[in-house]
Amino acid sequence: MGSNLGFRIDHLRAAARRLAKTVLVEPRFSRVYETAPAYGLDQPPYLNACCVGWTRLEPCALLVSLKDLESNAGRDPDAPRFSSRPLDLDILLYADEIAETPRLTIPHAALAERAFVLLPLAEVAGAWRHPALGRSIAELAAAIDPEGVAVTDLRLTGASDGGP
Repeated sequence: MGSNLGFRIDHLRAAARRLAKTVLVEPRFSRVYETAPAYGLDQPPYLNACCVGWTRLEPCALLVSLKDLESNAGRDPDAPRFSSRPLDLDILLYADEIAETPRLTIPHAALAERAFVLLPLAEVAGAWRHPALGRSIAELAAAIDPEGVAVTDLRLTGASDGGP
């Protein structure tokens, strides 16, 4: 989950509430991280978090649901790749599946090279193994440079941080 436009934490919290309705078991959310934009882009910083949940939706149906959440948050589906966005939701892993379609790659193609993904993901799914690499998420997170990624006091659910 990521956001770098508008009230970033509000976008993430709204998505967290909606995701909780999509999963069968209460989802677990990581802490919220503030991260520099990837690829040296001149953009506002992102807030990022990860979620683990269980769903009856197949991966492609889950992707459609996530794209609907992004659209409801104001994301332009025709905006250039890597542009700023109010909400970005990705499927990183889906059990131990490996899949590649024109719309969806599981595990996420850039998962193992992004600290802003691995650090929060390790909090909620550290023991999961990357099905293509055979390494745990915790191992991948420990091996990556964390520069530009900082944990915040913000939370997606539960205790309020008192701010917008």
